[in-house]
Formats: sequence, C-alpha cells, structure tokens
Amino acid sequence: MKTQAILDVVETVRRLRAPDGCPWDQAQTHLTLRPFVIEEAYEVLAVLDQILNDEQVNEPKISAQLKEELGDLLMQVLLHSQMTSEKSAFDFFDVAQTLNDKLIRRHPHVFGDKKANSVDAALVNWEKEKQKEKAPHESILDAVPKGMPALPRTTRVIEKVTKVGFQWPDLQGPLAKLDEEMGELKEEIKDVKGKLAPLDPRRARIEAELGDLLFSVCNVAHMLGVSPEDGLRSTLTRFERRFKHVESSLKSIDKLPEQSTLEEMDEFWNQAKVLEKVRIIGLTGGAASGKSTVRDLFRAEGFETLDADQVVRELSAPGGEAYDKIKKYFKTDNKKEIRDRVFGSEVDRKALESILHPLVRMKMVEHATELASKSRDGEARPTLVYEASLLVETGRYKDCEILITVSAEPEEQIARLMKRDGLNPGQAKAMLKSQASNTEREKVASHVITNRGTLEDLKEQTLVLISKLK
Repeated sequence: MKTQAILDVVETVRRLRAPDGCPWDQAQTHLTLRPFVIEEAYEVLAVLDQILNDEQVNEPKISAQLKEELGDLLMQVLLHSQMTSEKSAFDFFDVAQTLNDKLIRRHPHVFGDKKANSVDAALVNWEKEKQKEKAPHESILDAVPKGMPALPRTTRVIEKVTKVGFQWPDLQGPLAKLDEEMGELKEEIKDVKGKLAPLDPRRARIEAELGDLLFSVCNVAHMLGVSPEDGLRSTLTRFERRFKHVESSLKSIDKLPEQSTLEEMDEFWNQAKVLEKVRIIGLTGGAASGKSTVRDLFRAEGFETLDADQVVRELSAPGGEAYDKIKKYFKTDNKKEIRDRVFGSEVDRKALESILHPLVRMKMVEHATELASKSRDGEARPTLVYEASLLVETGRYKDCEILITVSAEPEEQIARLMKRDGLNPGQAKAMLKSQASNTEREKVASHVITNRGTLEDLKEQTLVLISKLK
C-alpha cells in the first residue's frame, strides 16, 4: 500500500537523526533549517513555473522534477516534526492530524451544514472559522507575517486593507498615484550621476521614494487581479532565458560576454526575443537512431521541420558558407578523407564542429525568424521541429521549448550505420562514442521515443506524442 511509504520515510528520517545516524542530520536545529524551508519552497515554484497547463504534469521530465522537489519540501516538514518528537512535543502524525482536523473544521460547506456555491462564499466560510480559532489582533495587519519577503508581504497588506474599505473605488486612483510616485522619484534623482556612496544622505530619501513607487505598482496589480510576484518571476524567467541565449551564442563563436560589445550582445538578445515567438521542438537522438523517421512523421502531420544534417550538407557543399573554411582546415574537400580524419581525431572533430555549429544555429534562428514574421497577432505561435543530432552535446537544446529524444540500442545503430553509410565497425563505434549517450539525452528530454526496431511501433509512439503536442 502507498501509505506504507509514509511510514517508511518517517522511520528513515528518525534513523538519520538517531545517535548512529547521519552527522549532518543530527547537527540540524529548527534555526539551522530555516533557510532550507524557503529554498525548497522556491525549488517547487521553479518547477511550477514550467507548467502552463494541467497536461504537462504527465511529461516525464516535469513529473520527475515536481515529484522530487515536493519530496524535498516534505523532508523539511519531516525533519522539524522529528526534532519536536525527540522533545516529546509532537510528531509528524500529530501534524497530519492537526491539518486534517483544520481542513474539516474550515470547510463547513463540505463537511457540515453550511452552503457555498462560489469561491468567494467558500473563502467567507474559511475566514469565519479561522477567526474563531485565532486570538484577536490589535490590527488586521498583525496577521501578516513579518518574516515574509517584501513583495508578497506588500500584496497581503494591500489585500487586508482593501477588505475593510481602504482602497480606491476604481483603477484610476492607483494609476494616478503611480504617476505621482514616479514623478517624485524622478525629482529626487534628477541630480544623481551614478551609484550612490553608502553614506550619501540622499540614499534614504531615494529608497523611500523607490519603495513608494513599488508599493503603488503592487496596488495597481491588486486592482487588476494579477500577482506582482508572478509577474516579476515571469520577467526574470524571460530575462534569464534571453541572456543565456546571448551567452550560448557568444560561446558558439568562442567569445565571453565580457569580450563582446553591447551592440553584439543586443543583436543576440533580439534573436532570443524572436525565438520566443516560435515554439521550437528539438528532435534529437544518436546517429541512425530513427529520429529522421520521426521527423518525417511530424512533417506529414503538418509541422514545419528543419533538418540540421541537411543544413550541414548545404553549408559544406561547394559554394556553401562553410566550404572554404573546411577545405582550408583539412586541405582537401574530399568527403571520405575528411570523414576518416574526423572519426580518427578528436582535434579534427572539434575543429569541424567549431566551423559548422555556429552556422547551423544561425540557420535555425533565420528559419524561426521567418516563421515568426508570418504569424499574426492572436494566432497560436508557429511550431518548428528542429532535428539535430548534437543538441545535447552543444547545449543547443536550451533553445528548444520541448526536447524529444529518440533512443535506440547502440548495436542496432552500429548495424544501420554500416548498412546505410558504408562505415566499418570502428568508424560506426567512433561516431556513437563522440555523441551523448541515451541516458544523457533522456536526462534533459521532455519526451522519449524508444526505437524498438519496428516501423509500426515507432510510428505509433510518434503519433501519440504528436496528438499531445498539437
């Protein structure tokens, strides 16, 4: 029974804290664990931010992450409960019983004779029962925890005072106040030329005006019914994603941000903004894994696709953008000679990749940009299925919103490479060795398709996945 897992984990935590248990767990106190409670809660939030609809919890990567992070958060409850149990105060089961009793008590419209036909009515019942249980406060604001971070604490304060009528009747008041506070901040900083010294007497006044402005922004958010916390977190997520694109784009041309110019970084930043307008589904897998068959199935179902191998062939052909660079490095344009050198030398393989990868990525961005330019406001974002063998190895999978990997048995891949490409066993093995393993790909994949050797099975798995992604 699954309830046994609860008993097992309670016993495991007890054992960790026991005299012959783990020194780290033994050393913890309620005080030392405080930062971990907050940290683990934020780790859960980081996963929740990835879930845009309920169906995504079935995606293997998200499901595994959420399950793990919820477990880490539960670990904090278990540790604190074990420490109180050691002092004969209460244990985890008392915590569970207290929670269950409270849930029943505060839901009289479910477990009693009260009625609640709406969310607001249910909240009224909750608050009434809560007030019966709590000692009266001198101020309604005393119920807002002082230890909360400033942004969520501001939100709660605004909610509390709004409930007793201390709020503008409509949005015009908060908007006018926002303009007023912005004007006061501008007035305060009009003579400031740069970062203030720690003891600059203007610092306190500027902090006060900045605080007033931020409070006003939170009040506008409240009147609109949106969360400033979620809004700011969403902005941070976008900023991080775009800047990581800047970093990876610079890395592809052997540069670091500090070695670049603002104009160059801004160009890559704008690329990232364009990529956000297109849903990029990365499709990867080892050589001869069956990913090209999967790509063709996506294409047959109406998806726009881009084959990185085909892009490489075009770039490497005479007249292609990479042709002269490849010929200059290898001192030949004979494909077989180049292939033999790449399979036989790590240095030569990396040299070829350094020529091709930035150009392949640029072609993907160009393709996505063209797709984005064709989309109209109000329409669903266009989708590009981007097939490339080395998405994981190069880190380019981070450009993709969804990553699909096709896994196959290495022995089967070697046999296909020998038959399809005319490679000898050593060359086929060298090719697979230069690529990420199935395990490495699956670790970062959103979806895994397993090539079991039959076309019908591969097709069935792919079509099921396509139906979920449409």
